[in-house]
Amino acid sequence: MRLKTILTAAALLAAAPAMAQTPPAVRGSNTATVAELAALCATPATAANFAEANGLCRGFIGGFAQYHAVMTQPGTRFRPLFCVPNPPPTGAAAAAGFAAWAQANPQTANELAVDGLGRWFVATYPCPQPPARRGTR
Repeated sequence: MRLKTILTAAALLAAAPAMAQTPPAVRGSNTATVAELAALCATPATAANFAEANGLCRGFIGGFAQYHAVMTQPGTRFRPLFCVPNPPPTGAAAAAGFAAWAQANPQTANELAVDGLGRWFVATYPCPQPPARRGTR
């Protein structure tokens, strides 16, 4: 049994470099790209699928922001990557902002949506720099 576990682990480690090089479109049918998320976020209110597209866009953005907030709250070991202002932007403003960012950054179109969303948040809502520490004597 132990030998089987070791061989399975070795096989997985050997396959890892090949899996890491798989293009995003082959990763799975449920893998969203930046371009796909941006298209949902840019769906006009007059489109027949606006309610679905708008809900998916806002849900993805809101879920990402909530997860980041929970993981970086005071008392955790992680520092925030971005700092959303208070009050936060509306869902419509966030959707439009991400769609505009994606259009301005076409090199990210085939990246995972979650990666592009993270880049957008960091670029749009940078955290203030902490004050410089004074040297101790």
